[in-house]
Amino acid sequence: MKNSTDQSSVAQKPSEDRNAMAFAALLAWAWSETPPVHRNTANLLIHIFAVPLFVAGHFLLVAGIVINPRLLIAAALCIVVSLVLQKIGHSLERNQVPPFTGARDFLRRLYAEQFCNFWRFLFSGQWYASFKANKTN
Repeated sequence: MKNSTDQSSVAQKPSEDRNAMAFAALLAWAWSETPPVHRNTANLLIHIFAVPLFVAGHFLLVAGIVINPRLLIAAALCIVVSLVLQKIGHSLERNQVPPFTGARDFLRRLYAEQFCNFWRFLFSGQWYASFKANKTN
């Protein structure tokens, strides 16, 4: 069910300038936005695969720079496939991710979710709670 509190929780307030936020403040803001836009079962399952793929892509990126440049191809594939899958997953959500205000906002929010908030969502039990709540509805 969609209600007015769900919708207002993901709309950007006029006074928010995420580009001016310190990264810690952006993490806190993004954390408050995580549960409302991660409720769909398919999206949750996509994320459980796609976020680790994104992280693996970054390990491959470093390995490609340090060890073997051929790994850069695998790194790029992992990152791109992960982002495409997550875009598909988020398109299934009733509540959409707040729009990006530019490239800086996109990159900061992307890395905040991929390296911090997703793992917090997963290991805090909120991912499972969302998954289970969706299964019982």
